[in-house]
Amino acid sequence: MIKSNLILIFRRLRKEKVFSLVNVLGLTVGLTAFLMIGLYIKHELSFDQFHQDKEKIYRVTSKYRDREWRGVTASDYVQFFKDDVVGLNSFSRISVKDETTLASGGGKELNFKGMLSADSNFFEFFSFDLIDGVPSSVLATSGSAVITETLSKKLFGEKSPIGEELLIEKGKEVYTITGLVKDPPSNSTIQFELVTYQEGRFKNNFEQTSGLRNVITYLDLQPDVSLDHVLDKINEAKDKTPYTIMTRDQVYGLSPITDQRLYADYVVTFFEKNDIRYLQLFGGIAIVVLLLAIINYINLVTAQAAKKAKEIGLRKVIGAGRLQLMIYQFAESIVVVVFSFVLAFAITERLLPQFNSLLDKDVNLQYFGSTFFLWVIVAGVVIGLLSGLYPAIQIMKVKPLAIIKSSTSGSKQHTSFRKFLVLFQFTVTAILICCLSIMIGQMDYLKQKDLGFAPEALISVTLDSDSTQSYFPLQQEFLKIPGVQKASLGGFKPGGYAYITAMDAPNDNGKDANSLGGEAIIGDASFIDVMEMEVYWQAYDSAIEEFREGQVIINKSMAQSIGALDNPQDKRIYGWNDKVGKKVVAIVEDFHMKSLKDGIEPISIYYLNDWGIHNILVKVDMNNLSTTLAGLGDRYESFFGRPFEFSFLDDEIAEFYKKEQGQFKLFQLFSTIALIISLLGLVALTIYSLEQRRKEVSIRKVLGASVQRLILMLNREYSVLVLIAFLVASPIAYYAMQGWLEEFKYRITLSPLVFIVAFLGFLALSWLVTIAQSLKVSRENPADVLRDE
Repeated sequence: MIKSNLILIFRRLRKEKVFSLVNVLGLTVGLTAFLMIGLYIKHELSFDQFHQDKEKIYRVTSKYRDREWRGVTASDYVQFFKDDVVGLNSFSRISVKDETTLASGGGKELNFKGMLSADSNFFEFFSFDLIDGVPSSVLATSGSAVITETLSKKLFGEKSPIGEELLIEKGKEVYTITGLVKDPPSNSTIQFELVTYQEGRFKNNFEQTSGLRNVITYLDLQPDVSLDHVLDKINEAKDKTPYTIMTRDQVYGLSPITDQRLYADYVVTFFEKNDIRYLQLFGGIAIVVLLLAIINYINLVTAQAAKKAKEIGLRKVIGAGRLQLMIYQFAESIVVVVFSFVLAFAITERLLPQFNSLLDKDVNLQYFGSTFFLWVIVAGVVIGLLSGLYPAIQIMKVKPLAIIKSSTSGSKQHTSFRKFLVLFQFTVTAILICCLSIMIGQMDYLKQKDLGFAPEALISVTLDSDSTQSYFPLQQEFLKIPGVQKASLGGFKPGGYAYITAMDAPNDNGKDANSLGGEAIIGDASFIDVMEMEVYWQAYDSAIEEFREGQVIINKSMAQSIGALDNPQDKRIYGWNDKVGKKVVAIVEDFHMKSLKDGIEPISIYYLNDWGIHNILVKVDMNNLSTTLAGLGDRYESFFGRPFEFSFLDDEIAEFYKKEQGQFKLFQLFSTIALIISLLGLVALTIYSLEQRRKEVSIRKVLGASVQRLILMLNREYSVLVLIAFLVASPIAYYAMQGWLEEFKYRITLSPLVFIVAFLGFLALSWLVTIAQSLKVSRENPADVLRDE
């Protein structure tokens, strides 16, 4: 029986090519979307699960008063509580160099990004795979380094790097390579190309810098330790530090290492992180898309019922039982679903490179593994049974004589159920379309929002860490290049986290001064002009142009925190052990140094110093950019003897929203897929409905109804379904997107116009889908339709 059923199934699929194609296409598209989202979620959930002691490792977090949590602490803060914490096995710290690094070795030079400074137990603490070296001793010596396979091949080729000397920034730091490690897996939060150990690296020189150096601190705790006890001891250590004034307003927390990818609530992280809510969102979309594909299949199959009516009746008359007919229907569904699954796997394999590029992932698909057989065999059979269940139940209710006589299996009840399924499809699709419209509005807002400065045509040129004296001649050389309009030395970086302890009075053992917190920027006298910031107040007409050592420029938020907004004269800001302070000579309007997800913080702009200069901001004429860049590159390389490094400031700002942009595109893709499946479902309902109403249409046409009136009549019910769907979907989408928008401190205001435009767009699409079939039926010759009556 199985063989004969399969022969009949393939015969039918070959005979009814259009319906077979639409059936397979709908299921394949839905299953492909489901599979790709599933692979993405699986990859994200696997982050940091490979560490052997993952259940015991925690990351120390901190926050200043009521501000956001940060995933860093003062670099030597762990030294002040490690002996007090009962159950602390060990700790390990990581300092991440965020800028590119020039490495020399094996006779080659190259820039790379991913240099870590770590404690000597880094490879004991974490489970990265060493190719050459022992975890307990590979970083035991000060000045040692472990290099990844990829970086090693770039510098040393196939030669072993062990024992080779590695120069960083042309010999400013020299390391001996003592180990070779595999590249960190793609599902590791900690990413690196070089790990170095230098004794004393994590000591805080706050007296010289007026600020604390921050690093990532991990603790390995015993399984039965009380986290409350650990937190108490960490927070109590604030009074033990020599920089108590900088830490007394800090609060500390603990975050499991397995949470730092998806559940981290801190903003300063140094490593890329995601949000579990996005995974839940996309998981929901995957299930919905699959459900839409199944509903679409059911609608298409039941839409064919009228054509199969006589066959079903005749088979019953000659002895076919209900069970046999049900088995046949289930077998047909399983064959179609399994075939669609195989196609979905093949399509997914070919789309994964673009998918990975879109989201900057390394998701992979393995054929003939457990995932393949689980999905294709088990899921294929289960989904096939579910898809065939409703059509099979309808077949059981068939009455042979009634069907042969009427040549139809329709009923108002069945039609209503099909309309309900299509309404469900429309509602889900409408929710996705409304959410997508809101996301488009917010993403456009992020691009157009006034940041308080002009990032357009601004190039940030990374500086070598030479003495300050070599920067000024380079700045003057840059200004001579045709196409260069302005240039400013400093350390401004979008999203940069440079915290300098600012106080409102001289520090007398922390008694009289109040720490102001906030961020610091290093700049010269042309910084405000190059950035095109708006000035709120300046001490005298040329105060900003004459900005110099001993002075400070602040934003309005900092002015408000020190009470200088209304009376800025003679206001000063003090650093650590600074008895004189720096005079406030200007106040600028608030500007966005970080993402629009974050609020504006108090910001102080200090004059140039040796440790704070990291780049030159260059305003260029975009009309002859290539020539200007070539000139900048020539001057840069002649000064520093290293490859020219630069970036556009607006590109750096766009990096703030890289995750949101990728997720937006993913949401856009799968919303489009859901829309296509819903329109296919509409095709099924249209075909079925028109098949039932052909005689009605012919009679109305005989009685004088025009083609336009008939088309309006046939499409009215679909328009009503679309309207109902949007009435249901709009409040759901509004509520759902409020949570997403709340992540942004600066966001759009939702307007009814968004939902109206989405409704009209979907209504137009639905009419485009149904109009062709309606026109065909409306133009049929009544004599051909009614000749058998």
